[in-house]
Formats: sequence, C-alpha cells, structure tokens
Amino acid sequence: MSTEYLNIAMVQIASFSNQENPKDKIKENFTKMEEYIDAIAHSNPAVNMIVFPEFYLNGSLKNKTDYLVAAENIPGPLTDILSKKAKEHGIWLVPGSIIEKDNESKDKTYNTAMLISPEGEIVMKYRKVFIPYPLELSESGSTFPVYEIPNIGKIGFLICADHHFPEAARNLALNGAEIIIKPTLQGNWIGGLRNHSPFAMARAVENQCFFVSVNQPSPVGMGDSVAYDPEGRVLEQLGSTEAWTVVNINLDEVRRVREMGFAGMFGFLKMLKEIKEAGHEIDHCYQRGISNAPVYQTLKYPNPKTPSEIKKLW
Repeated sequence: MSTEYLNIAMVQIASFSNQENPKDKIKENFTKMEEYIDAIAHSNPAVNMIVFPEFYLNGSLKNKTDYLVAAENIPGPLTDILSKKAKEHGIWLVPGSIIEKDNESKDKTYNTAMLISPEGEIVMKYRKVFIPYPLELSESGSTFPVYEIPNIGKIGFLICADHHFPEAARNLALNGAEIIIKPTLQGNWIGGLRNHSPFAMARAVENQCFFVSVNQPSPVGMGDSVAYDPEGRVLEQLGSTEAWTVVNINLDEVRRVREMGFAGMFGFLKMLKEIKEAGHEIDHCYQRGISNAPVYQTLKYPNPKTPSEIKKLW
C-alpha cells in the first residue's frame, strides 16, 4: 500500500533556443529548465516529481548530423548536471527526453527518457520504440521497463507516438506499471485534440492506471498536457500556452480499480486473465506472430521512412 502521494509538476514549456549548434541549444534550454525546477521546488514543497516534455532540451534538429552532434551518453556530462539538480531539491526528475548516443555504433541515436531519483541516480531509462519517420531520425528501442518508487508504486514511460500503440501501454501495465508518464512533442497538425487527449484517456482506462502526458506548448507543440486517473477522469489539463500545474496522485486508486473494477464491476485486467485461462484464443494473431496477421496481406508498401518514400506513396 502506498504511504505517500506522488505530486507531479507537469511543466508545459517550449524549447526556445535558436542556436545553430545543437550543443549550444541544449545549454540555453537548460537555463530555463533550471529556473522552472528551482521555482517549483521553492514555491511548492509538496512536489516530489517534475516532468518536462519530449525533446525540450534538444529543441528542433534538422538532420541526422544534428542528431549525432546533440547525442549524449547516459550517464554523461548532461545527465550529471540533471542528477545534481534532482539531488539539490530532493525530487524525482523526468527531464523530458534527450538524444542518447549508442555506444556500440557511431551512427545510431535513441530518443530516451530517464527517471532520476532524489539521490541523483538514474534509476530507469526508456528508449522510444515507435519512431515517426521521417519526422524523427532516432533508432527504435525494444523494451518497456518499469521502476518501483519506494512506498509509492510502479512507474513506466512512453514517449509521444508510443501512445498510438495499445501494445506499448499494455506491456507496461502487464509489467506492473501503475502510472505511465509520457513526455511528448505533438502539434495541432497531428490530429489536434482528437488525437492527443482521447488516446491518453484510452490508455488509462484500458490499463486501469494513471496516465500523464506532458507536451510542449504552442507554437512548437499544441499544449494540452493532461493527467487521467484509472477510470479515465481528467485530473489536470493545461491549455495551449506555457504553464505548469501539479497533479496529486495516490496509486492506491490503481489497486482499487484493478481489484474492484471500472465503475465497480469491470475488472478489465482480471477479465483478460480469466478469459485467457479459460482457453479462449482471443490473442491468436499474436500467438502466430503479429507480422503474419491477415491485415498485412492487404498492405502493398512498406512504412515510408524518408520524404521521397512518402511522396511515392501519395
């Protein structure tokens, strides 16, 4: 049982640096991040976690060269600074996501989110799995890790486009995640509100967990940072401008809903387990290999990964 609340500051800020050099851009954006961390920690001592959007520190990157220049080791000099900041205020810190170097290949980078403890330790990192090429030039991660915060509960990450895939959130839930935090960078042109909020709500309800999405505001993103509870209720929601707010989360609510069911009777995860144990092949497409599903026999072209491939498709 939880003994503390997880009081999350959702920081909806946009990367403001116009520096040409990706490293200089990180330094300049960090100055604003640091100001927010200090201000939040001093103004509200109840806050024990601060979350920033996807790619806040990196800002916009034009090409593969920019990705390689911006890439950081984890751990490394940048994460050392972030860890020091978390330790200074004794908070859990999710500094959005950054471009991570692949130590085994000079040509590969990952879009990586981290959880930094109040002691300044990187206790979990997650590499984004579903990459929207050619908008982003990262490599795909392959795992869905979960970390248990002592006396509070289990946490997992998604990043931006990951939320479009129910498999991603379900993997986290089945691995024990009770709260999913999603740093994101999503603009109005990507479906607007009909694309962002409903997906976050669905992931919360179907997995009976808290779901927190933190976006960059207009004009870089569309804002709409939002937090849902395990029954799909909005706990906090921001508009389109720069802002921050605090969402108070008690993970005992997840245990209640998973045990007692949505609306008191729909125990989705329990029902899934029982149906499976009864021998019903509700996941036969997964059992035979999802790439062998009939739907793929109707799709003629591979997923486009470059601008020229997109033009050919259209």
